[in-house]
Amino acid sequence: MVIMAPFQGAEAGSIPVTRSEGMKYINVLAGKYSTMKIRIFEIRTLLESKLKKLGFTASESKIIADEYIQGELKGKSSHGIFTFIRVYEKIKRRQRGRYKIIINKAAYAYIEGNKDIGQIVADKAIRLAISKAKKRGVAMVGGGNIQAFLRPATWAEIAARENMVALCFNFGGGPLMAPTGAREAILSTNPIGIGIPYKPYPFVIDMATSNRAFYNVRLARKLNTTIPKDWGIDRWGKPTADPNKLVAVLPFGGYKGYALALALEILTGPLVKTRVGRRSDAMRGFLFIVIDPKVFTTRKEFDRDIRALIRDVKTAKKIKGVKNILIPGERAFQTEQERLKSGFFDLDERVINEIRVL
Repeated sequence: MVIMAPFQGAEAGSIPVTRSEGMKYINVLAGKYSTMKIRIFEIRTLLESKLKKLGFTASESKIIADEYIQGELKGKSSHGIFTFIRVYEKIKRRQRGRYKIIINKAAYAYIEGNKDIGQIVADKAIRLAISKAKKRGVAMVGGGNIQAFLRPATWAEIAARENMVALCFNFGGGPLMAPTGAREAILSTNPIGIGIPYKPYPFVIDMATSNRAFYNVRLARKLNTTIPKDWGIDRWGKPTADPNKLVAVLPFGGYKGYALALALEILTGPLVKTRVGRRSDAMRGFLFIVIDPKVFTTRKEFDRDIRALIRDVKTAKKIKGVKNILIPGERAFQTEQERLKSGFFDLDERVINEIRVL
């Protein structure tokens, strides 16, 4: 089975997609878009400098920039450097508030976002949940009225690296997805991040409840490419390959994805006092649940049993053409290690130039 990485050779105007867990592909004709090598530390410095220009402190700028760097490191270009431009312009237009923890109990907390930056609130929330879970065994931190962060998996992985299990959900920010049977967007894509400690890399689920995260559609519009017809529908409810005619993405797995998206919209909407559905005002809600595995078992037994299960999965009889069965987080880890070793990103030159003039 051939697995293609983002921005590698594809026929002009097409976006071949291989069905592999957690991966999002926008493949563009090699040479049609000019790419450039840029050192990872250079792009990090550039992002942080732009954020400091907006008044963020050095530590805040690092927290925010980290998520864009992590997305690019892990091969998730639709949630990487490309995204910074759009979000930066939004941050610049909006007046930033400051989050406030208004409920703070032993095993749970609620954060009123006050339109604060998503990454800053999420970083505080996951570290607060980890701290509480280490003392109480399980903890939950929810909040609402925040600006966007990119991936709940970012925060789930932080917990997994602290030897905690994490379930991280967030409201996707507004109507983007059609419920099964509808021809308009009502629900958001409501992504899921699940982190489980495992060596040498955490088991991490990173997925939207739509066939593809909406950022992929925005990236296709930016690059003027077509999209697979199963991503979404036009105003008449017909599948479309034109990202500019798409009015709603579709849930993965038909009604099952729709049901999951609706449940998560409740958990990251009404439960945490965030407007969703047609009442959405583009502010986000989130729910982070962190569990210490030692509440039910020992760490040694937990690690042993996970290793045994992963071994069973990896050694399963394979269908023709498959060389390796991947587990969630494995490909992202491999890509991250390769890019860290090289020290460079290959990025669209236009994206870099746009960031430089922000």
